Amino acid sequence: MESQTDVVVIGGGMAGLTAACYLARAGVDVTVYEKGAEFGGRAASQEYDGYTFNRGIHALYAGGALEQTLNDLKIPYSANRPRGVFILHEGKLHVAPINMMTMLRTDLLSAADKLELMQVFTSIARLNAHELRHLSVQDWIERNAKRPLVRQFLAVNAMTAVYSSNLDLVSAELFVGKTQLFSKHGVLYIDGGWQALVDGLRKAAEDAGAHVVSGGRVESVEYEAGRVQGMRLHDGSTVPASAVIIATTPQDVVKLVDNGNYRPLRQSIDSLVPVQVACLDVALSRLPDPRHPVVQDLEGPRFMSTQSLFSRVAPEGGAIIYTFKQLDPTRPGDPHQDERDLENLLDTVQPGWRDVLIKRYYLPRIEAVGALPMARSGGFDGRPRSEVPGIAGLYLAGDWVGPEGFLADTSMASARHVAQRLLSGELAEDRRVLAAV
Repeated sequence: MESQTDVVVIGGGMAGLTAACYLARAGVDVTVYEKGAEFGGRAASQEYDGYTFNRGIHALYAGGALEQTLNDLKIPYSANRPRGVFILHEGKLHVAPINMMTMLRTDLLSAADKLELMQVFTSIARLNAHELRHLSVQDWIERNAKRPLVRQFLAVNAMTAVYSSNLDLVSAELFVGKTQLFSKHGVLYIDGGWQALVDGLRKAAEDAGAHVVSGGRVESVEYEAGRVQGMRLHDGSTVPASAVIIATTPQDVVKLVDNGNYRPLRQSIDSLVPVQVACLDVALSRLPDPRHPVVQDLEGPRFMSTQSLFSRVAPEGGAIIYTFKQLDPTRPGDPHQDERDLENLLDTVQPGWRDVLIKRYYLPRIEAVGALPMARSGGFDGRPRSEVPGIAGLYLAGDWVGPEGFLADTSMASARHVAQRLLSGELAEDRRVLAAV
């Protein structure tokens, strides 16, 4: 029998570490168990010969829950905004019309196209994204754009924003909300990769008194009579706790909680559609052509970003380029063809990249987010909530939990919400009941 703790956090990614930070700073005895040797989950970075690789393409959407939480917890980091976005169309690169200035400069669109796209952007700024939660992105584009090239431009930008090429599935709430956020605040590339954020959160949690355990494989969450009792580790030992926060994937949650007696959570999770993408990340000894840092393909769901031009992730003179292809969750396709498609994008934009290649990582099916906000389930409202119905003291956090944001924004928002709920008085009640038991 292990010593009792107030709160157990299962999962040492950004959501788990964030929840631990808030709780430990409030004086709560909290322990984080991470099954791997390293912390961070998909936010972890890896080093190779002076190059810092994220696990696929990453960008911080400024103004969202991630930036707000990092500032709230005073996690130090440095970052820069990318510049120079281009559109690849019929083998030629054009300035991407992503704002009023670039719309005037681009030769991609005709005057009539520019006028319609300007009207679309203006209308997006006035919309209530939540009201579009039952409308698909594809339907929204067809209702708001008539000119073929404008529709095509909006579609490929939407695919990149929502990480999916099937726009009939995705709720327009997601695309419109992200477009509004991007137009106001832009995105940031992090110096030192996202590992800098992970390390900052872990240090803040430990400095506040949280216990952080790597290699701590949890076998199951223990609950009885509708109330959590703690958890059982892989070696058979148990850790009694007043509350348990699971900050892992939906699939891991099912394994940890569903012991044959509790089906509602499994049913909720079975309805989720995870988002997978194909990523090809390359480190180069030098960048063949620095003129086109960020490129969106207009003919297909492909995107490329030379993040080393805007963040410190490569040695002097070197470069890291991230490419990714958005997939259809209902038709994932051939991973080998996806890799060739991404190589072809590099061949077009950065000819000669193979001659200066230092390292490449191909991630054929990396999970970008645990749940796609879909039109048929009401957008963000269709995701599970942090509180697990029927099991008091059990909470969820992660990029698939709760009604706020997308990707890391959702992770941070759900972790912050759980911590606030526990600190508002629920933890005191959980302690009282556990003590009585």
